Amino acid sequence: MIGITVTGLVMAALLAPFGGKAHHETEKGNRSYEEGDYEEALRAYGNAQLVAPEAPELYYDIGNVLFRKEDYEGAAESYTRALMSAPSSLAPRVAYNLGNALFKEQRFSDAVDAYRRSLEAVPDDADAKRNLELALRAMQQQQQQQQQQEQQEQQQQDQGQQQPQGGQQEQEQPPEERDSDGSEKPADDRRPPGQDGQQPDQQPGDMTAEQAEQLLDGLDEEEAETLRRRARAEARQDAGAEKDW
Repeated sequence: MIGITVTGLVMAALLAPFGGKAHHETEKGNRSYEEGDYEEALRAYGNAQLVAPEAPELYYDIGNVLFRKEDYEGAAESYTRALMSAPSSLAPRVAYNLGNALFKEQRFSDAVDAYRRSLEAVPDDADAKRNLELALRAMQQQQQQQQQQEQQEQQQQDQGQQQPQGGQQEQEQPPEERDSDGSEKPADDRRPPGQDGQQPDQQPGDMTAEQAEQLLDGLDEEEAETLRRRARAEARQDAGAEKDW
């Protein structure tokens, strides 16, 4: 809420033109209102409405009570009902108080209309002029704030559209494994070696000449020569065994 204060309410209709029970209850409500007993005042005005349900004076008085109870929305509704049939002697006061209630709700544009309606009937009302000026100033500030908020929301929306969906940078995917022929290897083909440390489908004892040579290269010269002699001896035994003596 901006730091400005409107001039207060016009007093309730202390001499409502009712007779009988309605008049009695209205006077009772007026006394309670002046004493600050708003609950009792509201109860008395409600009793008067049972007799005169459409009386604009009672809607006006009830609006004043609701305003004092800080029920500004309810007060604005009651003042609006009063304006629908208020006589010319009451309408300017109703419009003025309606402007105050709307101002409290920060409905500044509607408050401006209400103050202008009051001034149309009483052009020299200094309080209505001041409140109209304050409402116009507040309405301008409100519009500026709304524009700033819309600009900020638009900037945030534009920034959000620049990010990938989900608000996170896309993660680079690892390259697919490929077979020797260049074709992609499916994920379920990534199998571990056999339990004996050899590749699948390779039987124990099966070693190619290339693999044997690689193994010899990893040994020192003495160990390598020993393995070579053993391999030649085994080869001669195998060759002799094949002969049929």
